[in-house]
Amino acid sequence: MFSRSNGRKSETMEATFNYPEVAKQSTAHFGSAGRSALITDQVEIKGTLAFDGPLEFNGTFEGEIISQGSLDIGPEAVIKAEIQAAKIVIRGKVQGNLTATESVEICENAQLFGDVRTNRFIVAETALFRGRSDPIEGRDDSPDFSPTFRHLTKAK
Repeated sequence: MFSRSNGRKSETMEATFNYPEVAKQSTAHFGSAGRSALITDQVEIKGTLAFDGPLEFNGTFEGEIISQGSLDIGPEAVIKAEIQAAKIVIRGKVQGNLTATESVEICENAQLFGDVRTNRFIVAETALFRGRSDPIEGRDDSPDFSPTFRHLTKAK
């Protein structure tokens, strides 16, 4: 509802907005053409975010992120979420557990507080990581070093 006053009696004007129904097949998808979607630092989201293709996220988010694409978490981003994606690159701050089928990379000065499950995990020297990391295929058994240590103890 909008109010308008021009020195006379106050008038009220009703406004109704109708948004057209959008068929799922006409929804824009970003990906193979080299384009990516961008969410700026002025955006705050709470809930579930699902997408395909690459996404650069610089806003504030709380909830769950699910994708088969790549997620680039920008330097201004603050995220508290469980994240599942193919590839995750962190430049901002994240609290939550991550699962990535390809890789997780924590860049310079980024922060991650949570557990990581991925096949390839890269942590920059100045990054902050508090959590555990496990390979996606399951826990690999540690190698048996006992023959080597027995050999070293006999050499004394």
